[in-house]
Amino acid sequence: MSTYQPYSEYSNNNAGGFEANSDSRPGSGDGGPKKNTSTPVTIKQILESTQDLQDGSYFSHGQELINVAFVGVIRNITDNTSNIMVTVEDGTGQIDVKKYSGNAQDLPDAGDGVDAESNHMGSSQLAQEYEIGSYVKIHGALKEFSGKKNIQYSVITKIHSFNEVLAHHLEAIKWHAIAVGKLPNPVTQESTGLNSSSGQSLFVNDNDASNNTAIDKSNAGGSGAASDAILQFCRKECAGKDSNNFAVPIQLLAQSLNLDEQTVRTCCTTLTEQGFLYPTFDDDNYFAL
Repeated sequence: MSTYQPYSEYSNNNAGGFEANSDSRPGSGDGGPKKNTSTPVTIKQILESTQDLQDGSYFSHGQELINVAFVGVIRNITDNTSNIMVTVEDGTGQIDVKKYSGNAQDLPDAGDGVDAESNHMGSSQLAQEYEIGSYVKIHGALKEFSGKKNIQYSVITKIHSFNEVLAHHLEAIKWHAIAVGKLPNPVTQESTGLNSSSGQSLFVNDNDASNNTAIDKSNAGGSGAASDAILQFCRKECAGKDSNNFAVPIQLLAQSLNLDEQTVRTCCTTLTEQGFLYPTFDDDNYFAL
């Protein structure tokens, strides 16, 4: 089994963790995305989140953490009898994430051996999908088991461009700033009909995104129109369904909306980054949040 240095040996414990005085918390759930979206966070925020009530939601400086998303580097991969355990570190902390195989025949020969040439660990097909030292983005529900934070229903997506890492951290900074009152909350502004363009913000807000989508609808071939159609279709199909056993495949979206699969895949990736869709069984199946 390969070894790795804990993040604390080469990173400041407070760096990127968004330390703030808990007295600045504006109120439960006010400083974060809507509850049915994934909240962009750092691992430090996950590890230091607390519960106001037993068995209640977790909070980090005013943000309610139900479904979370974070990015990091894979530091270790361990094959188990029914899953793989991926250790992910982002400079603020590290966390173990379980990933279960959808193939019952995949893991019987799993082991801890590492292939030095490919930098893969373990012999299962699932373990071979990930490389130590590569960046991934993880979505899932924040839970606690035996006093240790963990991510349930985890989806691990490979990151192919470092721009995705930067974009995630900008989103995490944005929502943390909203939680501590440094930026106006676009969710509140949307509900009150306020124009957030008058506020101080370095980010494109939800109202801007919706306005852009409305403009793009005039262009039948525009990506905005395609994304809007995909989101509406997914919401309709997922209404009343359980994400644990239902998802909308990319092939169905392409056939139903008369779009090519690459366009659908690109739009789904964008909608996932924006927190509207959630990859479930794999990168080809999505659920609307």
